[in-house]
Amino acid sequence: IGNEAIFTKEKPAQTGLTGMDLVRLGLERSRSAREALDTIIKLLEEYGQGGSCGYRYKLYYMNSFIIADKKEAFVLETVKRWWAWKRVKDTWSISNVISLRRDYDECSAGLIKNAVEKGYCKSDNDFDFRECYSDKFMTWAAKGREREKRSRELLSRQDKKLNLQDFTGILRDHGENCDNQKWSPDKSGATLCLHSKDPLTNRTQSVCSMVAELNPENNFYLTTGASNPCLSPFFPIFTKDTGVPEGYREGGELYNPESFWWQCEKYHRLALWCFPDALSQISPLYRDFEGKIIDRLKKNNFTANQKEIDGYFKEVREMISGWGGRLEGVIPEKTNWLYRYYWQRYNKLNRIT
Repeated sequence: IGNEAIFTKEKPAQTGLTGMDLVRLGLERSRSAREALDTIIKLLEEYGQGGSCGYRYKLYYMNSFIIADKKEAFVLETVKRWWAWKRVKDTWSISNVISLRRDYDECSAGLIKNAVEKGYCKSDNDFDFRECYSDKFMTWAAKGREREKRSRELLSRQDKKLNLQDFTGILRDHGENCDNQKWSPDKSGATLCLHSKDPLTNRTQSVCSMVAELNPENNFYLTTGASNPCLSPFFPIFTKDTGVPEGYREGGELYNPESFWWQCEKYHRLALWCFPDALSQISPLYRDFEGKIIDRLKKNNFTANQKEIDGYFKEVREMISGWGGRLEGVIPEKTNWLYRYYWQRYNKLNRIT
């Protein structure tokens, strides 16, 4: 189940179930995508959505979901206790924008009724979910339309069946800058691999990435376990009858050298000052690693035992450590002052030295 914030004309409630609450409950109480769809709708109608979803600052919003299993997939988008859903026929993506328009398969009775009563549209026939309910300013500021457009371009431009490497590539995408070897995050915009650069125009970024392969025999999952995927190798986190890799430690609020996420983040923060050089060093390493393990796993019908999972993770840690060690002696490139101030402040807050 994937979840994104969407910003609407309706004021979010101060209390209620957050989008991530609904994701967790949908996963916990369901055995299929259809069950999860029905579970989330039932909870939404009974308890409503709301509450602040920010960490260091308050942030309130409505929620969009994409729900998939081996057999089918759905997109579900919500406003207050109202909803609309669509069965996905080929590919779909969600971002910080309402993606459904008039193409939904089913919606709650109050969704259109409220839109007509408030003058968002004139009648049922005139109803367009995105046009009626989108908060124009917040949707523009979140750059959801741009990321939606880019992700769908990448999903549709393939001349073959999408594979795992295609999806890791999409998550690492920097838009039109992909072929620009001098591109740096201090100039970033609405990229899929999202880089935070200042407190005004872009203060959010990717914090972890995952790709799932769902097939009749086995489910298989790759993750970075780290923030920006453009600087992070994907590795198998678990397959059937395995758990997380040995030695993997979760991250908390502050820098912890025992946490894999923070180990990576320390080097990611160093890479901010010499990004083109840092990216050119790490990307050949992780592409070679990912190609080898995916080929190996395909031959084994996407199965791996715990010893193999642990071994892949050990390789990743060694790769990150070697790459990061080389970054510590690199001379920083010139970046704009607001970008430098922003990340120096966060390094201090997170106690990264």
